Amino acid sequence: MEPLLEEPQPWTWAIDRYFSISLRGSTIATELRAGTTAFLATANNFVVNAHIMSHAGLHPETSLVSGAFAAGVTCILCGMLSNLPLGLVPSVGPNVYIAYSLVGPRLFSTQQALAISATSGVCLVLLSLTPLLRIVLGLMPLSIKYGLLVGTGLLTAFIGLKSIGVVTAGEDIVALGDLNSTAFVISAASLVFTASLLYNAVTGAVLLGMLSSTLIAWIYLDDWPTKIFALQGLSFSMPNFDALSQQQAFSEIASLMLMLLFSLSGAIIGTAKMAGLLQEDGGVRGSTAVYMSSGLGTLLAAFLGTSPIFVSMSAAAGVRDGGRTGLVSLVIGVYSLLTAFVLSPLASAIPECAIAPVLVLVGVSMTGEAREIQWWNMLDALPAFLCAVFQPFTYSVSNGIYAGVAMSFILFFTTGSFLAYIPSFQKTEPRGLVEEVSAMIEHSPQQRYSSPKVVPEEEDSDVAPVRQGLIHLGLSGKQEAGLRTAGKRTRADE
Repeated sequence: MEPLLEEPQPWTWAIDRYFSISLRGSTIATELRAGTTAFLATANNFVVNAHIMSHAGLHPETSLVSGAFAAGVTCILCGMLSNLPLGLVPSVGPNVYIAYSLVGPRLFSTQQALAISATSGVCLVLLSLTPLLRIVLGLMPLSIKYGLLVGTGLLTAFIGLKSIGVVTAGEDIVALGDLNSTAFVISAASLVFTASLLYNAVTGAVLLGMLSSTLIAWIYLDDWPTKIFALQGLSFSMPNFDALSQQQAFSEIASLMLMLLFSLSGAIIGTAKMAGLLQEDGGVRGSTAVYMSSGLGTLLAAFLGTSPIFVSMSAAAGVRDGGRTGLVSLVIGVYSLLTAFVLSPLASAIPECAIAPVLVLVGVSMTGEAREIQWWNMLDALPAFLCAVFQPFTYSVSNGIYAGVAMSFILFFTTGSFLAYIPSFQKTEPRGLVEEVSAMIEHSPQQRYSSPKVVPEEEDSDVAPVRQGLIHLGLSGKQEAGLRTAGKRTRADE
C-alpha cells in the first residue's frame, strides 16, 4: 500500500506560521490592513525629513528617495527578524541634529556629518550584539532621556515656526514675524484642521492635513508640481570619514547614538505594551533585532545621503488597528519602496507651509514626555530641564545632552546619592532621601490635586473600555480618574 502524500499547505499557512499570526490572535487580512494604516500615519516623515535635510545641503527629492528606500529595506529586515509591528523611517530628531547641530553651525561638512551618522550606525550594530547595550541604557538616567525628547520637540517646533516666518531674528534675539502672510494663514488653518482630526483619532490625520494644505498652497501660490510620477534611481553619497580624525567627532557620534538608543528603547517598549507583547520581566522578544536593523538602516542611509533610520511611534497606528506581527513592518517596507521609486516627485513638491504644522505637532507629541519627569526630585528635574532648554536656546541637540549629563553627574555627588553605593553607608530600615521626599509629597495637601496614576486595565476592567475611549479623545488624567471613581462608587453601591 502506497503511503499517503500530504497535501501541500497554502502559502497563507506558511506566512501565518512564520509570523505567528494566529498565535497572536490576528489574521493576515488584519495585518495587511494594519500595515497600510501604519504607512499612512508615517508617510509624512519622508517629506519632513527631506525638508530638514535640505538645510544640511542635500537635495530634497534625492533625500526623499534615499530615505524611503532605506526605510523600506530596514522595515523588511526588521519585520523578518524581529516579528514586531514596528515602522522604521527617518523621523524627526537625528535629522534635526545633523542639519542644525552639525552642518548648520559649520562644525562639519555634509559628507562629514554623514560619516558621523554612519559610524553611529556601526556602533549601534556592535552594541546590539553585546551586553553593552543593556549596560549603556541602564547607566543613563531616565531624566536625561525624557529631557532629550522634550528639548528636541521644542527645537523641532521652533524650526517649524521659523520656516514660515512666525519667528524671526530681532533686536532681542528673536521676534514675532509677519502674521499676515499667505504662508502663515495656510499653516495656521492646517494646524487647527490636523489637530482636530487627531483629537477625533482619525487614521492618517497628519497626512490628510498635510495633503489638504499642500493643495491649498498650490492653488493660492500657483506653484504646481511639474510632474507627479517618475521612475527614480538611487544616488550614492560617499561619507567623508576624515571627520573621525577630529576629537569632537567622537562626542558627536556618542550624542547621536544616545538619541537613537533612547528613541528605539522607548518606542519598542511602548509599542510592545500596546500590542500585548511585553514580557513579565519587562523585556521584548525580538528587540535585539530591532536595534541591529536600525543600525544597519542608518549605515545604509548615510551612504545614500540621508538621516538615520529608527522606530517611529506614528506607526503605532497600525497596532491600534489590530497589527501584532512583523508582517505590519513588511507591508510598510513595500509601500516605502513604492514611494521611493514612483511617487517622489509629488512628495518633494510639498511646500514649507504644509510641513511647518507637522513640525509643530511633532513638537507637541515629544514635549508630552515631560509628564514622566519627577519634577519634585531635583536630582531628576534640573538635569532634564537643562537638557531640554539648552537645545532650542543654543540651537543644538548635543549641547542639551552635554548640559543634562554633566549636571546629573555633579548632583549625583553633591546630593549624597553616591553614598547608597557604599556598603558602610547602606542601611536596611531607615528610608533614603528619595523615599523621604516621596513620602512627604504623598502626604502633602497639594498631592490630592495632582493627577493620579493610571490603573492598569486588568485591575479595573469595568472602566477599561471607557478609559481607552477617553485616551483617544484626548481627555486628561483628572477626568479619567473622576470617571473611574464614579465607577467604583457604583460597584460599591451594588
